[in-house]
Amino acid sequence: MNKITLQVVQHLRPGGIERLVLNLLRFASPNHSVYVVALEGEKESAIEKWPELQPFRSQLFFLGKPEGRDLQTIIRLRSLIKKLRADIIHSHHLGPLLYSRLASVGLRVSHIQTEHDSWHLHNAKQRRLTRLLLKGTKVQLVADAPRVADQLKLHGITADHVIINGIDTKHFTPGNQLLSRQMNQLPSDKILIGCAGRLVPEKGIDTMIQALALMEEPHRLVIAGNGPEQSNLRRLADQLGLSDRIHWLGHCCNMRSFYRAIDIFCMPSRQEGLPLALLEAQACGKTVIATNVGGIPDLLNPHSGQLIEPDQPVTLARALMNGLNKAHHYSEHNAQYIRCLADVRMMTATYEALAY
Repeated sequence: MNKITLQVVQHLRPGGIERLVLNLLRFASPNHSVYVVALEGEKESAIEKWPELQPFRSQLFFLGKPEGRDLQTIIRLRSLIKKLRADIIHSHHLGPLLYSRLASVGLRVSHIQTEHDSWHLHNAKQRRLTRLLLKGTKVQLVADAPRVADQLKLHGITADHVIINGIDTKHFTPGNQLLSRQMNQLPSDKILIGCAGRLVPEKGIDTMIQALALMEEPHRLVIAGNGPEQSNLRRLADQLGLSDRIHWLGHCCNMRSFYRAIDIFCMPSRQEGLPLALLEAQACGKTVIATNVGGIPDLLNPHSGQLIEPDQPVTLARALMNGLNKAHHYSEHNAQYIRCLADVRMMTATYEALAY
């Protein structure tokens, strides 16, 4: 029997949740039809800014929600649920949970909610709203890592399931470093530290820039991603005299080549759930130095990686130097670690099993 699922997200801009949702679409089983609904935005504009969406355009819907709460968005989502005859609504984060719950009142649909982190629950208003929307047995709550489930419980919210985020471990694999550096126009004779993600304060890229100032040549930093903090980060790099030691790649269409090009990967985040970049970098053989936040400790290879506390540039610089000394010994071990624990096919099958 064919099942129809609507994946409901806030927007479709490059990010971990959005790429995970595309993977749930891409790797869906033949008897499972998946559509993605973005509350905000417009299709053509989203595809222009993120070309990876193009192959899925017929399965993407945009509701054009304006700022603030909007009744028309609820009505449009309800109409879409009926039109597509959806069996399952799968929402991601609080906004999509709210609109999905309101739009499906009285309809015979199952509802799955995935929480990708818990830091928003420190806000009392958001915590109360989340508890209210999850009340009863209508929604199956999924945490994407054991520590996320533990953190939810601290806020009085119990996850029904833990389903580890997955990546395509047949795509993200170790590969030729020199060729990848040529593809990304990166120097072949430097030690490259990689960071990736939206350039927002939560990602802590400023801490990595401060750490780079404590490391001498030939250490360089390569940053993949865009975001509102970019001008502030560039200003910090200028102030520290690091402008010629940081490579700003912007939005990177080929993340596999990015991971293959670097020597070590760094996640200096202040807040996280279970980031896909952590999985992708290790699947490409890279050792990871990361902060002890969110679900990162659950999937960091304990044999090669190192956890540190956020906002500690001196500690970060020291950990990176230690990691670089042995990084090349762990390439295949890192890749095998992620293949065993976090493959997208296993994740997709586990989510689909919730629908039956």
